[in-house]
Amino acid sequence: MHPPRFSLNHRLLDWPECFLELHCCKGKTICPVRLLADVNGNLTFAEVLARLRCEKCHRKISGPVYLCSGHQREFQGGAAPHWAVEIVPPPRTC
Repeated sequence: MHPPRFSLNHRLLDWPECFLELHCCKGKTICPVRLLADVNGNLTFAEVLARLRCEKCHRKISGPVYLCSGHQREFQGGAAPHWAVEIVPPPRTC
């Protein structure tokens, strides 16, 4: 299944059943979009991404960040998602 069209200007409650998969120095964290909306209000994804910080080092999350239809972007002990959209690419390495 192809992922639906996504824009950073969409609001969290436009995607209430999805999850954000965040990668930082702590590792991979899965965050329900509905929980983000309950805690922070119905912000745009651009506003949320500007606020995200790593729980370990407290730096801004530089990526990658994925919007997933399920708990996991890749198969790791559970069913694979129907789709995932990369909304922040991995940081470039020199």
